[in-house]
Amino acid sequence: MEGGAYGAGKAGGAFDPHTLVRQPHTILRVVSWVFSIVVFGSIVNEGYLNSNSGGEQLCIYNHNPSACSYGVAVGVLAFLTCLLYLALDVYFPQISSVKDRKKAVLSDIGVSVWEPC
Repeated sequence: MEGGAYGAGKAGGAFDPHTLVRQPHTILRVVSWVFSIVVFGSIVNEGYLNSNSGGEQLCIYNHNPSACSYGVAVGVLAFLTCLLYLALDVYFPQISSVKDRKKAVLSDIGVSVWEPC
């Protein structure tokens, strides 16, 4: 792969799925995507218990509904963010503007600081 702006080859190249799948950041995004499914799936399915007094459901984490809501929110945000940046990884070689590439890379760095995806 030839050097280019912000770690990619020259813009306008053909899409190569084999090269995309072999990139370490793509592999890590897919692994993070799977873990995000595990996080919010396990909390939604097994994170709540029925209370003895009524039909109210209690969160298993210290009976605090905010804890379960936080876990589900983080899992869903990680899921959506991973999908967004996987799509950006596919589209990135077709971005011809250096300014747009810079925005994409900086947004990826900013989100990576905030979230594990």
